[in-house]
Amino acid sequence: ISVDSLRVASSEPLRSYATILGAGFQSLESASALHQALEEYRHKDLILLDTPGYGAREMDAATELAAFLAAQPNVDIHLVLTASLKSADLPHVVDGFAVFQPRKLIFTRLDETSSFGVILSQAARTGLPVSFLATGQQIPEDLEAATRERILDLALGKQPGW
Repeated sequence: ISVDSLRVASSEPLRSYATILGAGFQSLESASALHQALEEYRHKDLILLDTPGYGAREMDAATELAAFLAAQPNVDIHLVLTASLKSADLPHVVDGFAVFQPRKLIFTRLDETSSFGVILSQAARTGLPVSFLATGQQIPEDLEAATRERILDLALGKQPGW
C-alpha cells in the first residue's frame, strides 16, 4: 500500500515491485482510506506500507498520518535513513520523525559512504534496533537484514563486502 500522494508517479516503482512479487498493490490518498484498506486486509500476514518521504519543513503535513499509524498496535514502523547523511544532521532528522513513533531503523545508501559510525550511534542514541541495511538500488539484491556483527564490522572499518 502506498499513501504517497505528494510526489508525481511515486507509486509506480512500488506497483512494479508488487507485480514482480505477485503481490497486490493499492495507492491511497488519505489516512481514512488507509484505515479502510488496513481493515479490508487485516487477515493478511504482511502488509507493506510506503509513506511519503517528508522533509523537515513538511512535518505539519505528516501529523494526521503519523497519529493514525502510531495508534495502530499491529503496525511496525521502520524509519528509513540515509547512512551518508552528516553525523551532525542525522539526530535532527531522527528526532523530527519521532511523531511517527518508529520502532526500528533502516539505513540506506551504504554504498555512498565510507563512514558507518552513524548507524551504531543512532541505534544507541534512540534505543531502536536496526532492521535492514541497503547497499545500493537493486532490490532485493542490495537489501540485507541487519545483524549486530555486520553493523560492528562496518563501524570498525572492516571490509564492507559489496
